[in-house]
Amino acid sequence: MVRVVQGTHIKCSDETIKQILSFLNEKMNFIIEDDGLDLIVKSDQVEDVKIELEKILEENRQATSGTPKTTNKD
Repeated sequence: MVRVVQGTHIKCSDETIKQILSFLNEKMNFIIEDDGLDLIVKSDQVEDVKIELEKILEENRQATSGTPKTTNKD
């Protein structure tokens, strides 16, 4: 039996984004085809993938732009 899945083309801007998407794919299983920096993903999961990617990118922005936490040893 043939099963058809609608896909959406995503062109990754760099290898880092591709690695994050590959990491997310391990838990969400949305990648249909992987061809270098080009991905075909399940269309019905695109919005969820965007939300998760933005969360990870925002966490990284906060971690790199924030001041390091200090502890008082008084």
